[in-house]
Amino acid sequence: MLERLDVVRLAPRDILDVGCGAGRGVLALKRRYPAARLLGVDAAPGMARAAHAAFAPPARGFFARLRAGAPEPVARVVVADAHALPLADGSFDLVWSNLALHWFAQPAQAIAEWYRVARPGGLLDFSFLGVDTFVELRGSGARIMPFHDLHDVGDLVVAAGFAEPVMASERLTLSWPTGEALLADLHALGGNALRGRFRGLLGRGQRSGWLRTLEALRRPDGRLHASVELVFGHAWCPARKRRSDGLSTIEFVPRSRTA
Repeated sequence: MLERLDVVRLAPRDILDVGCGAGRGVLALKRRYPAARLLGVDAAPGMARAAHAAFAPPARGFFARLRAGAPEPVARVVVADAHALPLADGSFDLVWSNLALHWFAQPAQAIAEWYRVARPGGLLDFSFLGVDTFVELRGSGARIMPFHDLHDVGDLVVAAGFAEPVMASERLTLSWPTGEALLADLHALGGNALRGRFRGLLGRGQRSGWLRTLEALRRPDGRLHASVELVFGHAWCPARKRRSDGLSTIEFVPRSRTA
């Protein structure tokens, strides 16, 4: 995500990280744009608390040299729903969201919020797990949360009002020595976001069945293999934004008089 900013000319005053988690992305952006004001947003109070601790004024080091006068946090963080950001229209020059969109129940509404808070001429930069993520597990009958399709998200970006969208994907093959290790990584990803998931706890029999199913992913090298699709996107907020009511403003410019 940071490397993709190398190809754009941008000197943002205000940066928003939607789905900031524990704040590592915000800190990386602060290193890149030390003069910018940064705000992290996350729906999970626990993550917001971790980010708040990470943003505390440092006593020494790189960030300590950035502050002058009274100590202030490196960035701010708020707990909020990505589908209804408590932020003013046109507030940010860079709207950033790293590996968060696949968690949003209504991606069209979340992207519309990105457009609303972006300043004219601002940049949207985001990534998410694509539809081919863990396709091998889904093919074996596993009940896995759905992931968004690259093309569908690209259409949503345009429909929201952004211009010049660029979408790209990268497919990785990950491997694990055991089924237990694979399940541990799935848990670390954030648990089970499947809306139709079982509400109660599953017994050991269910877990044993999972582990037997995962054995189908074992290859000759002795490891279990599965795919992850990383999707990257960026787009620009046009200089003249569409109105929130969907209407377009028409301006009448008088013809200049010539001698």
